[in-house]
Amino acid sequence: MNDKINKKVIINLEELLKNDAPYLVEDGKINLKKLQGLLKGKTTEKEDDRFYFNWAGKDKVFQAIQSPAYSTLVPQKDKSIDWDNTENLMIVGENLETLKLLLKPYFGKVKVIYIDPPYNTGKDFIYKDDFSSPLKDYLERTGQKDDNGNKLTTNTEASGRYHSDWLNFMYPRLFLARNLLKDDGLIFISIDDNEEQHLKMIMDEIFGEDNFIGEIIVKSNPRGSQEPYGISAVHEYLLCYGKSEGAACSILGFERDEEDSEFSYITEDGRNARLLGLRKRGGDWKRADRPNMYYPIYVNPNNLKVSLEKTQEFTIEALPIRPSGEESRWTWGMKTTLSRTNELVAKKIKRNGNIFYDIYRIDPLLTDEGDIKREKLKSIFDDKEFNYQYARQYIKQLFGTSELFDFPKSPELIIKFLQAIDDKNCVIMDFFAGSGTTGQAIYEINRKDKGNRKFILVQIDEKTDKKSEAYKAGYKTISDICVERLKRVSQKNSNELKYKVFKLSASNFNLKEEFELNQNKDLDELKDSYLKQLGLYVDQPVIPTAKAVDIVYEIILKNGFSLNSDIEEVKIGSNKYYFISDKDNDLEMYICLDNKIKDTSVEKIRTTQYKGRTFAFYDNALTDSQKINLNTFVKLQVI
Repeated sequence: MNDKINKKVIINLEELLKNDAPYLVEDGKINLKKLQGLLKGKTTEKEDDRFYFNWAGKDKVFQAIQSPAYSTLVPQKDKSIDWDNTENLMIVGENLETLKLLLKPYFGKVKVIYIDPPYNTGKDFIYKDDFSSPLKDYLERTGQKDDNGNKLTTNTEASGRYHSDWLNFMYPRLFLARNLLKDDGLIFISIDDNEEQHLKMIMDEIFGEDNFIGEIIVKSNPRGSQEPYGISAVHEYLLCYGKSEGAACSILGFERDEEDSEFSYITEDGRNARLLGLRKRGGDWKRADRPNMYYPIYVNPNNLKVSLEKTQEFTIEALPIRPSGEESRWTWGMKTTLSRTNELVAKKIKRNGNIFYDIYRIDPLLTDEGDIKREKLKSIFDDKEFNYQYARQYIKQLFGTSELFDFPKSPELIIKFLQAIDDKNCVIMDFFAGSGTTGQAIYEINRKDKGNRKFILVQIDEKTDKKSEAYKAGYKTISDICVERLKRVSQKNSNELKYKVFKLSASNFNLKEEFELNQNKDLDELKDSYLKQLGLYVDQPVIPTAKAVDIVYEIILKNGFSLNSDIEEVKIGSNKYYFISDKDNDLEMYICLDNKIKDTSVEKIRTTQYKGRTFAFYDNALTDSQKINLNTFVKLQVI
């Protein structure tokens, strides 16, 4: 039997569960008895007996997740730079539909996701997803299909479901985003007070509370918000979650400067080091908390070396006593201290006119392997480079004005946390790309540390306000600004920044699912319309205006091939083929778009060179006997 090329992308929750809990899935189906078995012995609870997070419309979010994607991504080579030599992707289009299309080829491939989503201030671009026809809904919203049906609106409190609409908008996108992350992948999300608490709750639900890594406070607006009363906010938040519990290990921190004043202590062998107090400073610091960790350490006053044994050299007793006089404890037990006394040193201190000795651990700047130790990522970002005013200067340098985009993020913010992550050769995604800050940040950090990070940016072609400076300058959509920013960064740097542009578009295939019931037509008219649509689906598999390269990309995308796959035109027998190779996903296939396949091509394919390989043809381009001959020798797909 011939495989039919799947013309739609369906999110299979059983498949996702198979990856996260494979023991619950048998023969592609969830084993409900096994699931019940896991819960055996637990108290059955009513919904009201436990904590849960619910809102209006939550029951429909999984319909939005599972609704098929019938669209495709069309290459825009004229808007790209050095197409054949880059793996950076800029996708213009609605992000939920795009995430569905990317899920199969990029499942578990993304190391870092950063997003700066709408903050739900009442002025943001928030809309309700139409899961019954998402692409049509998107085309209407962006004015590409019917200006009268344009649904581009802001989310005001007058809507009655102010927070619910935002949650319904964010949940399916974050759910799909998690599945794009590698097992040790990380997601960073910028947000402010409007939805910070709700965002954390849905992140806890999707990613798990145990995978919350931390929340960074970013001083984004030093002048403060302009409300006439209350507290003037000068900060935003940056939430960080991991795909799994081990993901936090990916955040190594920053390489320290050898001239770091914290490492001013010089060891006997001339190495820079810092001194860390051995006395417990916080938490369970009291002697009563760990009485076995309260013991004397003896100091040699001549060289400040230490010992657990009192001798003629080690004469002065040091105890873990706080400045207040309270008895504390050491952070090491006696056994550890005995084996590591060479790492300890005493320090003379003066308290209330009396001389005491405190014990410190010597922490060298260099590790035993010779690497410079790293400084952990801190939970407050207050440098001026992270605020909006500084970020606007990047826009001004590129465009000559800083008025094209409200509240842009600074590339320095993204560079800051990317520098702390252990992988310089990873894929980074931003599906709320805005003005393109993430793309510029990745280019800048690669220049600094010689990394090879790649980006996937997604930005809906949201219209700019006709009164705005952006519109007056010729940028009709936000995505126009994003693409132009990448172009200008590249041109400013001898075209070093290379990228491919794709655009979310309607499918190149004639789809029977596109048939719409029209209540104004009688039954006979509807019947005729449906039969016409069905005839197109069977006899004319692609729309008349479809370009060959667009069809090829749609086929490979829905077969799970990367958008960076190599595409080569080859001739087999008397017909032309596209040979597609995706090294990242270890996939290959041949696609022929000729209307008639000659027997010489079939004979050529039925040789050892092509045995077991995948070939795709138009269904009506092959005779029944050709299909039988090919099906026994290669993996045959038909359109």
